[in-house]
Amino acid sequence: MVLFTRPPRLLLYEGDPLESDYDALLVPVWQDEQDTPVLEGYAGQLDEAIGGLLRSAIEAGGFRASPGEVYKVYSKGKLIVFTGLGKSNVAITTKLENIRTGFARATRDVVEKRESLLACVGDLGDEVEVREAITASLLAAYRLETFKSEKKRKLERVGVHGYRVDVDEVIGVVEGVYLARDVANAPPTYLSPPRLAEVVRDLFSGFDNVDVEVFDYERLVREGFGGIVNVGKGSEYKPRLIIIKYNGGDGEPIAVIGKTIVFDTGGINLKSSERMHGMRADKAGGAAALGIAWATAKLRLKLNLVVMMPAAINAPSGSAYLPSDVIRMWDGTMVEVNNTDAEGRLVLGDALAYAAKALNARELIDLATLTGAIVVALGPLIAGLFTRNKEMESAFLEAAGTSGEKVWPMPMEDAYKVYMTRASPLGDLANSGFVRAAGAIYGALFLERFTHGKPWVHLDIAGPGIGFDTDAVGPDYWPKGLAPGYGVRLILEYLRSKASR
Repeated sequence: MVLFTRPPRLLLYEGDPLESDYDALLVPVWQDEQDTPVLEGYAGQLDEAIGGLLRSAIEAGGFRASPGEVYKVYSKGKLIVFTGLGKSNVAITTKLENIRTGFARATRDVVEKRESLLACVGDLGDEVEVREAITASLLAAYRLETFKSEKKRKLERVGVHGYRVDVDEVIGVVEGVYLARDVANAPPTYLSPPRLAEVVRDLFSGFDNVDVEVFDYERLVREGFGGIVNVGKGSEYKPRLIIIKYNGGDGEPIAVIGKTIVFDTGGINLKSSERMHGMRADKAGGAAALGIAWATAKLRLKLNLVVMMPAAINAPSGSAYLPSDVIRMWDGTMVEVNNTDAEGRLVLGDALAYAAKALNARELIDLATLTGAIVVALGPLIAGLFTRNKEMESAFLEAAGTSGEKVWPMPMEDAYKVYMTRASPLGDLANSGFVRAAGAIYGALFLERFTHGKPWVHLDIAGPGIGFDTDAVGPDYWPKGLAPGYGVRLILEYLRSKASR
């Protein structure tokens, strides 16, 4: 089975780009304060070498170097793609996104037409800018063709000229995102919970500091994981709890827990047909967690990390859990099921409690395509950030600014806790409130019950995680019509900040 789409090879090149064997060059161009392209540095030198073709286009009004604007010329036997980055003196978050946009759009322009691309990054300012530029270029080159009968031509290698970027670091992150995309977008029976567990074992078999443990269905039943068991028991493909332990430092681990609903029909509370399309990506949180584990191991971050993937298919059948069932969760909490389509919080509740109590994680981070309500509030590009820990909130906002994966802080309104208890005359709380209001907040408050006082961040990624509504507004480094692997780079930036302390 082909699962792991490999990114183009990343190489360093120190010679003359025009004399290289790369068949396309990517050259960034800044703007000055008058919105005029700046022909200095390498961009200016290259334009002189090709006879001033870019200067002529600028004078004719054909290129202004706006962010993402592309101008292509053929010269010296190569396709030369000039890409605009806008002004260099804007806010750093804007500047980084403009760089990502410029490099991604230029790459998309050549990805199926050329086999090699040399990115000339000498006119960029620093290591972070170069890293984000090359990362965006590689992410834009992603093509998922596992399920296509005819494979298109693809970019085989990307070179870097003008800066000695850390190749291993960039590739480690990009591989993590590619892996998350592959898993999130895989058809459900192709990557069922049992098969996913096998794939994860195989992926990490070559790492000496990574251990993979899988709880099968019988163990989940035996040890009382009522949330995971009930959500997944209606499917022929029984649930699994996949635990990846990375040992890279000292002290208690940070736990990253991803909702891994391999497919969500809604269960007995069946979704409508139009809402069910795309629910293969309801495992996007778990897919991102897997990508984070991969990249963390490749980067050898100096910390301990536990990644948990509670994997299940939520399906209706004669053995499926029912509305009004009362479920005993792993930590003993009794949950009344008001809606079988509010299943993600049940599998996450078990995993969060286990991470907090059995694994003694020092921090908990979960990411989940949890609620449609967060998409109504924030749209398809922004995740909801829920936490009471101001230090973690601040660090995540900083990581979002660097990675470009957007979050917005949401309130943890205690008054809404009454929704959990009033909706359940039988159990301790209900998995769905008695009103539709504040659905995303309710989901977060429910999950908080299972964190047992540990520092915790909940990311509701139902918009950017699934990614199907982003064709018109999504970044150019996201694949069109597919889950983009949101959350990998965001949480890796956060983990980097923890590892550097």
